[in-house]
Amino acid sequence: LVMGLAVFFGSNSCSIVGDEVNPLKTENMRINHFRQTGIGESLHLVYLVQENEDIGGEEWSFFYDEIEGFDYELGYIYNLKVKKIQVENPPMDGSSIRYILVNVRSKQKVAEDESFDIKLKWGGSNFVTESDNNFYLLDEYEIRCSDLCEELAEMLQNRDEVSGTFVHGDNEILQLNSVQ
Repeated sequence: LVMGLAVFFGSNSCSIVGDEVNPLKTENMRINHFRQTGIGESLHLVYLVQENEDIGGEEWSFFYDEIEGFDYELGYIYNLKVKKIQVENPPMDGSSIRYILVNVRSKQKVAEDESFDIKLKWGGSNFVTESDNNFYLLDEYEIRCSDLCEELAEMLQNRDEVSGTFVHGDNEILQLNSVQ
């Protein structure tokens, strides 16, 4: 009887789905109002996050994974509850953890004049594309550069590292205020 109960409770303490072991661990996560450029298998935008006891601090960490069920919108700080699922046999270049949204605890729009810096070129990689005299951050967000467009193009052409200081524009547009 004891052996049967041990097997029953042991097998029900976590669920196994394919190669995933699910300890049903949930954590709090904060997502910043903009994404930063990152280099992994390819060039992409990464979330800036704080988790658990780090929430509310000054430091943000790069988060290369996706959060299943999370619909991110530029210009908002999110407080989330996420479930972390350990992947037993992850793909060679894949994460060993899956993140699934449990709920959005809050979504707060940042002030219109809140400025932030994004690395536009670094590590030998240019994250900005140009098409029809418009600039885009990894073909995902339009960069409005107004009277800084020529300077931006010149710096991207001639420098190894370029950063831009932005504010949020309408419709997920990044308004460039300065380039360095």
